[in-house]
Amino acid sequence: MMRQALDSIRHETLAALGAHTAPGDRVALLDFPSYDNAGDSLIYAGQVAYLDQLQVRVDYVSDLHTHSDALLAKRVGDRTILLQGGGNFGDRWTSHQTFREKIVARFPNNKIVGLPQGIDYSDPDALAKTASIYARHPNLTLMLREKRSYEIALANFSNNHVEYCPDMAFGADIADSPDGSEVDVVKLFRADSERVDHGAVDIRFSSVQYDWGVHGTDLARWNTITFPTRIAYNFPKATRLLYPALARSYPRAVALNLLIAQRILNKGSVVLTDRLHAAVLAAMMGKRVVALDNANKKVSEIYTAYLNRFDNVRFAATAAEAAELVSQAVSDSRSGG
Repeated sequence: MMRQALDSIRHETLAALGAHTAPGDRVALLDFPSYDNAGDSLIYAGQVAYLDQLQVRVDYVSDLHTHSDALLAKRVGDRTILLQGGGNFGDRWTSHQTFREKIVARFPNNKIVGLPQGIDYSDPDALAKTASIYARHPNLTLMLREKRSYEIALANFSNNHVEYCPDMAFGADIADSPDGSEVDVVKLFRADSERVDHGAVDIRFSSVQYDWGVHGTDLARWNTITFPTRIAYNFPKATRLLYPALARSYPRAVALNLLIAQRILNKGSVVLTDRLHAAVLAAMMGKRVVALDNANKKVSEIYTAYLNRFDNVRFAATAAEAAELVSQAVSDSRSGG
């Protein structure tokens, strides 16, 4: 069932992305996630994998801190610009949205495709501002990764192309590793603005708790990998000279983030989480997953849309339900069921 679920999601995604690209295309991919969120790294890895399958070459990639309009124009010209997918379209994570709006405003002659996002606005005026900026672009496509965001986009971005497409994290190549080595349950809970107080989940089994992040000896590796980004940020005029080093550093940062994330998840056979991409990554690894919702309900939305196709993933609406599902998952894991 896991392989069938992955294949079906990947087929849908390739069809959607393939409608905007052709073999041999050379594109830009902007808003690289240059931070220690393994979920966004998983999305980036999936995007790159899909583009490789479609034989599309990325000629320019940049992050928020080192982006150069001049270098983008030089390397890509009037060709297609792709914007990183994820869950930061809106007024919660404003730096990413502000960046996207600037790109849309500054590059009216390029086809722009926003890769699958979830929309999250608390201020209707902020949503109207984004829609006004986007409406002025003659060839802008927004991909939305679940029903709620798709409907918001249809209602507010009528001047743009609005399409449904699954989250691109599922395109990443992830090794199967269903068995844990230290405890029964890995709890991975948000500690940011999307956190929800679920109350106590009564787990009667051995467990450890984490959130995403880079620490200890991994932090030294991270700082080494991301050194070109820090140099370019502090000395913007050096960005063009540093670009080859920046481009080489991005996949290394993604690989380290995913290595750390999988190391965490591999501590147990069962994963309890309110992070969407912890659930996605664990599901792809073959773990038994119990997912709780986050503040903007993207976990439940995507579970309903297609994450439910994985027979190793269950969604819990309450802490009590989560405890029950975890208990069953641990029992199944111990018995090999």
